[in-house]
Amino acid sequence: MIFNEIIANTSKIIISNVDKIKLTLAAIVSEGSILIEDYPGSGKTTFAKAITQNLGLNFKRIQFTSDLLPSDILGFNILSDGKLNFQQGPIFTNIVLADELNRGSPKSQSAFLEAMEEKNVSIDGESYKLPEPFFVIATQNPMDYSGTSSLPDSQLDRFMISFSLSDLNENDKILMLKNTSKLNGASSKAVDWETIKQKKNQLTIKDEIFKYVVEIEQVIQTLEQRIYISARCLKQILDLAKGWAIIHEKDYVTHQDIKETLPYILRHRIKFLNQEDKMSFINEEILQKIKITNG
Repeated sequence: MIFNEIIANTSKIIISNVDKIKLTLAAIVSEGSILIEDYPGSGKTTFAKAITQNLGLNFKRIQFTSDLLPSDILGFNILSDGKLNFQQGPIFTNIVLADELNRGSPKSQSAFLEAMEEKNVSIDGESYKLPEPFFVIATQNPMDYSGTSSLPDSQLDRFMISFSLSDLNENDKILMLKNTSKLNGASSKAVDWETIKQKKNQLTIKDEIFKYVVEIEQVIQTLEQRIYISARCLKQILDLAKGWAIIHEKDYVTHQDIKETLPYILRHRIKFLNQEDKMSFINEEILQKIKITNG
């Protein structure tokens, strides 16, 4: 299947991050947005470009700063020959990298995230549809980094998954730097997105899978610590499991698909733990408390 080729080609550049490549592809297949939390210089842009190239899609990068305006992102009208003409902003592409999102002003963040959610831009009462397909890979700096501000729960909730690339060791980083020249090389075959949509609609999902998602929510609600779980989040759990099944060439969703992807959905929704403790907390305090009787 084409995703095996995409994973193989991308992993030639992004060393030792095959799981993150698969996770990103699953989120993209699920039409979800991705949040990478890491320090500057950790390879986030290289990662996004490598994924984009091997999907055969157009790519643009938006660098968020405190003085970035919504019009710098979305676009603006200019008067020419007595007529208003819309000049598209960099968000009009297939995959956009929103770099250091939490360095932007709340107004610019809100404008970007609303367009990301709606896949549509509204300027002076006119609506402009974003290209299809349209996906977002955003990055944010850790909160101890200067010039950053925390995104509110309602904004973080728009992202399907989050992860870090900082687990690369020194040799992996050297290899990634050497391999960045391959970003201009041959890409994988183009993905037929209509076929992907059909595959998602044809996946077999038993009632026990829906029940499992509801049980996850129920366990989370019993925890002493607060985790922000919305109706959107529950849908994301199921959608990401579908994407995970598709890139693994399956025509059905299992409990294991959810167990393998859930930590990355909850990671940016847990505020009371260090990043290194979140995965074990999700496994021990949530997943292990649910008894699976079938599947």
